[in-house]
Amino acid sequence: MAKGSVLWRRTEFQDDEIWDDTEMIAAYNRAVSKIKDEISRRSRTSSETQASQSEPPAGWKQGDYCIAVYSGDHLPYEAKIKYLKGKHCTVHYIGYGNEERVLVADLHPSEGRRARLAQRERAESSVHASASSFPPHLPQWDAPQAVSGEPWKRQRRSAFSNTVARIPSIPPPPPPPPFTGDIKDNEALSSMLMSWYMSGYHTGFYQALQQAREEQKTCCHEH
Repeated sequence: MAKGSVLWRRTEFQDDEIWDDTEMIAAYNRAVSKIKDEISRRSRTSSETQASQSEPPAGWKQGDYCIAVYSGDHLPYEAKIKYLKGKHCTVHYIGYGNEERVLVADLHPSEGRRARLAQRERAESSVHASASSFPPHLPQWDAPQAVSGEPWKRQRRSAFSNTVARIPSIPPPPPPPPFTGDIKDNEALSSMLMSWYMSGYHTGFYQALQQAREEQKTCCHEH
């Protein structure tokens, strides 16, 4: 409605009960029509925005193989798209089992089946190398057995054997916990800790043997 437009004017000759509200109704209809048009425009814009956000970029779909950059080391790895929605997707890194949510725009085409097989083999090799950094069993030590011979020799050896048999078993300390950082650094650190671990065990066993020999000598002198 134009500014200053006259919707209705009463004259002195008009009766109080006579009303002509045609212009008023027309102005109301024009205002309502503008409001409806604005609501329709906003609704259409919102629908188009939601549709663009829910549709993934062209070229990628669930189950496709790709190359994604792993956030743990910022290196590219062969992966498979497990879930895809909008601008993000969840990928499964071949061979390693890790899953991560990444941007679809950051994906790159896979280098093919051979590259995926090679990555799977590298992953299995790294797992085996990490598992073999600790020995599965510690060496078992048997106490010396008595040997037949002259009575005095049998007595001395039997006393030594009994003394060794009385040596309390020294439980080895628990192995260090596994590591989750860089594989090369972990292998070097694991080897160092394992050498300390075995050195302490053998040192304790050697000290026990020395103590047994001293007790055996004392026993022989007393007899």
